[in-house]
Amino acid sequence: MNSIVPSIFGRIFSNKIPLAFNEHALAVTHNKTNQQIQWSEVTTPLSFKFGFLGQTIHFSTADQNVTLTMMGYHSDHFLKTRFDQYWVNANIAKLDALLEKIANILSHGFLRQSRISDIKSLALQERSRWFPWIKESNSLALIEKKIQLLDKYSKWDNVATHFFQHRYVKEQLQHHKSFFDQVESNPLTERQRTACIIDDDNNLLLAGAGTGKTSVMIARAGYLVQSQQAKYDDILLLAYGRKAADEMNQRIQDKLTTDKIKAATFHSLGLSIISQVEGGRPSLSVFAEDEKVKAEWLHNSFESLIENQSEYRARVLDYFSQYYYVEKNDFDFQTLGDYYHYLNDNDILSLKGDKVKSFGELYIANWLFYHGIDYEYAAAYQFDVKTVARRQYKPDFYLPEYELYIEYYGVDEAGNTAPYIDKDQYHASIAWKKATHQRYNTRCVTLTYAQHKQDTLLNELQNALSEHKIDYEILPIESILASLRETGRISVLAELFGKLLGLYKAADLDEKAQTDIINRAEDTKQAETALALLKPIMSSYNHHLHQRDEVDFEDMIIKAIDYVESGLFTSPWRCIMVDEFQDISKPRARLVKALRDNNNGSSVFAVGDDWQAIYRFSGADIRLTTQFAKYFGLTTQTELDVTFRFNNKIGQVTSDFISKNPAQLHKTITSLTHVATPAISLLRRGDHTVANYQSSLIELSNGAVDDVLQAIYSKTCKPVTVYLLARFGFKLPSHADIQTLSAKYPLLKMQAHTFHAAKGKEADYVVIIGLQKGKHGFPSEKATPAILDALLPPQEDYPHAEERRLFYVALTRARHRVYIIADMANTSGFVQELMAEHDIELDEFSSENEQVYTDDINCMRCDTGVLKKQTGRYGIFYCCSLFPRCRHKEQPCQQCSSPMTRKRHTGFKLCLDTNCNHIIPICDKCDAEMVLRKGPKGDFWGCRNFKGDEALSCKNGRDPASIQWPELESYL
Repeated sequence: MNSIVPSIFGRIFSNKIPLAFNEHALAVTHNKTNQQIQWSEVTTPLSFKFGFLGQTIHFSTADQNVTLTMMGYHSDHFLKTRFDQYWVNANIAKLDALLEKIANILSHGFLRQSRISDIKSLALQERSRWFPWIKESNSLALIEKKIQLLDKYSKWDNVATHFFQHRYVKEQLQHHKSFFDQVESNPLTERQRTACIIDDDNNLLLAGAGTGKTSVMIARAGYLVQSQQAKYDDILLLAYGRKAADEMNQRIQDKLTTDKIKAATFHSLGLSIISQVEGGRPSLSVFAEDEKVKAEWLHNSFESLIENQSEYRARVLDYFSQYYYVEKNDFDFQTLGDYYHYLNDNDILSLKGDKVKSFGELYIANWLFYHGIDYEYAAAYQFDVKTVARRQYKPDFYLPEYELYIEYYGVDEAGNTAPYIDKDQYHASIAWKKATHQRYNTRCVTLTYAQHKQDTLLNELQNALSEHKIDYEILPIESILASLRETGRISVLAELFGKLLGLYKAADLDEKAQTDIINRAEDTKQAETALALLKPIMSSYNHHLHQRDEVDFEDMIIKAIDYVESGLFTSPWRCIMVDEFQDISKPRARLVKALRDNNNGSSVFAVGDDWQAIYRFSGADIRLTTQFAKYFGLTTQTELDVTFRFNNKIGQVTSDFISKNPAQLHKTITSLTHVATPAISLLRRGDHTVANYQSSLIELSNGAVDDVLQAIYSKTCKPVTVYLLARFGFKLPSHADIQTLSAKYPLLKMQAHTFHAAKGKEADYVVIIGLQKGKHGFPSEKATPAILDALLPPQEDYPHAEERRLFYVALTRARHRVYIIADMANTSGFVQELMAEHDIELDEFSSENEQVYTDDINCMRCDTGVLKKQTGRYGIFYCCSLFPRCRHKEQPCQQCSSPMTRKRHTGFKLCLDTNCNHIIPICDKCDAEMVLRKGPKGDFWGCRNFKGDEALSCKNGRDPASIQWPELESYL
């Protein structure tokens, strides 16, 4: 070996040669030890540093740092180049191996983001060994291209990623063109083909309505096999339900001519995993296959707990008394009509069946009922006190046995009223009522919202009754329970527990999580009470399954997750494909993630459309789609942007409608079919009956469906498909109705579906019905029980977000045209939005004036209701759609019986029939209509409430010449 001579100082202090070398190794005397180090073990070339005592040479290996001092003064001049070359020669193989490894990564398969981080990490690590010294070394010339490549890899950016990914996709498109051309009846679009090829660690394909997502699922599975990236057994294809899985399997058989790829449901997957781990297939409970049997068992279990456990029975009665409804008070609303809508939509009734006007009244009524005190709700006061300006007084409650009245006033501790109530008028009304009771010497107990807010309302009621010497005792439990059963409330609560049971079990909550659930509920007391009632049922249910060694659907998922995450099950699947991903729940997503992580190198391909996420009620969490990468990690997102189903006019309206919610992912859906005129028509019609068709469905009985079907029939000369869709099944035509209509229109192949059931289907024409407000309205305004809402994924910030998506699903089932039937006096807010903001056809069908001018005839008392045409003993009149809570009425036009409006001209009522235009003044004393009468001095306008010399007579009159009549305009 050659050696490096120490400096003079080195020779003085030591007689040993500290460093010898040749092209293969270094011989080092260091810390009184001798060792030989191969050049390949040296992490970076030797460095030289000049000093007064001589050169200091430094180098490192993986195990040690070596520093040699007092070496020859000019050793760097003579040896640096040789040492660099020796090091390069010894390490070039490692660099070549790295560059080759990276080249293989870049040239084999789609460049995944996880591989990019690996490339960059490896390149940076290797670069640190070569830089910066190589830039100044004479050895650079021999390996410059390799060093430049290493430098580029260490500075990897998105441009480089996109280049290699695009290059790979382009190559695959060309190489597998024939397959993509023939796998479906029509060649796949470029976006569909690209979606098949892209294979990142996680892949989200956003597939709009009618864009061919199923074609992509099938083609991707076929492509993976044909391109030899996967074997049949490497592919796991998951469908949302059994029917969808069967349809997928049939498509695979037809298009790929193989049965070696099978679509599975999540439950069948879970069952398979459990079977493999436990060495046998578990017994499936009948509860998992028959919802009716499960519901009956739960109902019986609930009844048994009520019957046999006194503490449980007391909790049930407490729940029905105070927590059955999701409480909101009148202070939470902006208009009286909005509040009445809430009470109507949620069917807020006392245990006796009274349509109470507040939750305070509800609790008073229920307490009286529980304690066997007979009462009348909103009955007329026993003395006639009505005046021209005031209707007959109707106190909130009257206890006939004790001749005692109870009034509940909506004022808080500061005397404030709800925002839409005139505070001064309300307090004047309270004062008048008090004075009336004093005048007629009647007894009245006064209670307030302030007491209800402070949770003292019922105590105050009990104290007041005691002061009036009223004795009471709680009704026999059997009587109360019989009443609850008779009104169906026991069954409704048992049904709620059925929904809660599956969600609660699937959530697999510990004590802390249960507390969190209660704390985030809108009504914590209701949630806590409901959960306390649920737990014994849950315990009994699990015991029932355990005794029989059976599993239900929730067990299939929970146990499968546990077996995969614990490593008891090893996933054989490298390609996990999930259909309808927008409907996935957190437990199912957790299972998919666990399977991916269980098999190194596997990927997830999820196909979904956040615009069609409509299953929150079953636990689906839209955030798993809209925030896919946050949950699954590194992701490539692609879109299918061409719909093969509906035309551009349907596409424009529906895209704009769904995109009003800014939380929905932005997509641009284009249509292959283009038309010039609107393709969504609105037929506006009230609930009057057509004599020749009797049906409980308004849209059938008023002839609207018949008119729409006739319009479709007149446009076709060959068979076409027609879907009649509604939000709820009971709002759809019966099988007999469909048969009758089909016989009348033989070219129309009709089916009836709920919006949910129509998902994934399509027809030439769609007719949408059942778009009313109210208890079963759309969008649904019914409040979800607090505990159920807390167990479901969080509500979205945008109002009615899921109901909006559900309407989008209904609208996008049609290929050619959508027909919407609506009663504008009680129609969905979505219909009003379509009219106001979108290009839809309003004139295909004729409409009555009360349907066209609904904005002119909304209720002047509650602001939200609309005046609806009714026929009574004295003929036609118009009353508020929120009757009986709002009892406002208006007279029709005396000339033509059309509705009249007070809105267009202050102080006048105008007929909305432009062919009539009858106008009358309004009495400025009592707000009634005025009538043209004859008097001794000629014609004059007198109040309709004139009744001679009676006390209730309004004697206001006006000279026709003094009236400044407004100039009438055309409102067509």
